[in-house]
Amino acid sequence: MTEGGRTRDPIRNRDGGVVYTSFQERPQPAFALDPLHKGLLGISAVLALGLFVYFFFRSLSMDENLPMHYDFSGDVTRVGSSWESVGTLAMLAVTTVGVVILARYPRIYNFPFMLTEHNVQRQYKNAVQMMAWLAFSCALIMLVMVGSWLGVFSVHWTWVAVALMMLSLGYFMWRMFKFR
Repeated sequence: MTEGGRTRDPIRNRDGGVVYTSFQERPQPAFALDPLHKGLLGISAVLALGLFVYFFFRSLSMDENLPMHYDFSGDVTRVGSSWESVGTLAMLAVTTVGVVILARYPRIYNFPFMLTEHNVQRQYKNAVQMMAWLAFSCALIMLVMVGSWLGVFSVHWTWVAVALMMLSLGYFMWRMFKFR
């Protein structure tokens, strides 16, 4: 920690604990994810990439228009070509895989409060677990989209994936403030 060519002492809070004021000062993550969250991250990445590749090759032989927008009752309000659906899946696949990759770097997250030497590893682990559930929810949304286009699932299952996303985000944010 240099400032103008000189070394400075770390900033400490009232309890004497070190407060990390920049990303560079934060320590590397020193925790191991449990098998459930590792599995969620792995399943999310495989589902996202697999569904995209599967539907891309499946769409080559599709001539019909697919539903692209629904109202709250589940009625189709707009249709589009299969290439539009491939583009939509590509964006969601990139987002899902991006969240999986981002879960590996909790050190760069913005937390709504200061990280200290006493809470940093708990906060890292909680944030990575939140990212695992977010990625899994995105992968489930992709699964429901592809399933509804192929006639396997009802589009109403999207609400389950969205509810899972909102509940998990709310839960892990609540834990974030609890672990402060």
